[in-house]
Amino acid sequence: MSRRSGNRKRKGSRLATHVAGSASERRGTPDHRSRLTRHHPLLILSLLTPCVLLIHGYHPYADDGAIYVAGIQKLLHPELYRHDAVFVLSQTRFSIFAWVLAAVVRFAHLPLPILLLACHLASIFLFLLGCWRVAVKTFATNASRWGAVLLAACFFTLPVAGTSIFIMDPYVTARSFSTPLSLFALAAALGGRWIQAVLWVALAAALHPLMAGFAAIFLLALRLAEPRMWRGLAVFGVLGLLLCALIFLGTRHVPLELASSQAALSRSYFFLSSWNWYEYPGLILPLVLLIAAAWRTRGEGPVGRLSAAAAVVGVCALLAAVCFVHRSGSLLLARLQVLRAFHMIYLAGALLLGGFAGRFAPKRPCLAAGAYCLVLLAMFAGQRLTYPASNPIEWPGITPRNLWQQAFLWIRADTPRDAIFGMDSDYIESAGEDAQGFRVMAERSAVADWYKDGGVASVFPPAQEQWWREVQTTKNLDASTDAQRIHRLKDSGASWILFPAKTATEFSCPYTNPAVKVCRLGVR
Repeated sequence: MSRRSGNRKRKGSRLATHVAGSASERRGTPDHRSRLTRHHPLLILSLLTPCVLLIHGYHPYADDGAIYVAGIQKLLHPELYRHDAVFVLSQTRFSIFAWVLAAVVRFAHLPLPILLLACHLASIFLFLLGCWRVAVKTFATNASRWGAVLLAACFFTLPVAGTSIFIMDPYVTARSFSTPLSLFALAAALGGRWIQAVLWVALAAALHPLMAGFAAIFLLALRLAEPRMWRGLAVFGVLGLLLCALIFLGTRHVPLELASSQAALSRSYFFLSSWNWYEYPGLILPLVLLIAAAWRTRGEGPVGRLSAAAAVVGVCALLAAVCFVHRSGSLLLARLQVLRAFHMIYLAGALLLGGFAGRFAPKRPCLAAGAYCLVLLAMFAGQRLTYPASNPIEWPGITPRNLWQQAFLWIRADTPRDAIFGMDSDYIESAGEDAQGFRVMAERSAVADWYKDGGVASVFPPAQEQWWREVQTTKNLDASTDAQRIHRLKDSGASWILFPAKTATEFSCPYTNPAVKVCRLGVR
């Protein structure tokens, strides 16, 4: 047989195979390989989900998680938190999150702790799926795509500079689902499906309006980051700064109630001047890398557009914070938390960096594996140091290792349901407390504290007056005498008081452990 006839036969064979495959797809019966290609990513993402849980931990009643879960409890049991309802219901007025979860508990008869864990696992999977979708639209090779997803999984609980939020939380909040939805919107925008992107952002806004607003700004910048629209992107940045300047000039001299101003000023992360020195590189370094990536790609292609959009949004947010957000200026801009625009920038930066690393992973697999392991170990250690006195994963139904949580559970079981508790306004800073929420675990009302309730008051004006009045009564409560404690708490309705175990008191304390004691106010 001649070489030419052999080539014709091979070409004919390939053509027949292609035609057969096409016919198979038209009949709706794709072959095994196409099915594997389609389902392979979902399988890997499903396997990655529990790995992310094990590495980054789970603390459903800590930090902001305590606020959101207390809101769900209040919707399910209206008799709870009558004294302090404003602190647990404020976030439910602008988000469907608590209402949806409360409805699921009510109609599916699921225990709330089980539902929270299921939601956390679902949010992890959706986050990874969103990262995969963005990676598919951004990178051409599977190595780069999986490199992006894996680095995003490693950075799951990475703090976003000094903005007091993570890329994703180790507990369930409205951000747990608004973030994946924002990633879906970003993937749709990169694919040119702008109507779909708008719908995803609208759904995210129903959960978390502020973070969805930053996502919308990012997507608008991405739309303008086309090679022929650079002038529009520059105008967009300038207009954003001019808007901030107008708000600053228009509101800087507006008189504020004392409680309102103190609530805003209590959040140090609102103001760059209050940040620690090591938090500033978290703003500068990502911008330097993104500007370099945009310059190298000349803003062309998905990588160039994504880098350029992130760089412009980040630079504008940083300039707005430097020029217009400070303690003597407009507190309205401070409450808008313009630096939380870096949340989307961190997401884009993690995916771009991971895609770049994945590109070289096949050439240097040992080096790439070592780098990913180093990041994983750093994030694993960081989470353990953030919650050192608590179980790494707080499974439903498991007795907590945290001694403060043990006290909260005793309170739930052995004190009147309508009891009001007083405690030092800075009790969350006590050794071993780990920012665990009192209300959500004890299911009892409490006099306002500086940390969690201050965060609510800084954003929601209805909570400000009660917060400021009550934190004055509980300031330095642990260092006061019993007589001073009785006098200061008499108007709050508190009948119980919570102390660190070493606090001096003659009150009757029916519960004590090595970290905390629970006492009857005024009873000796």
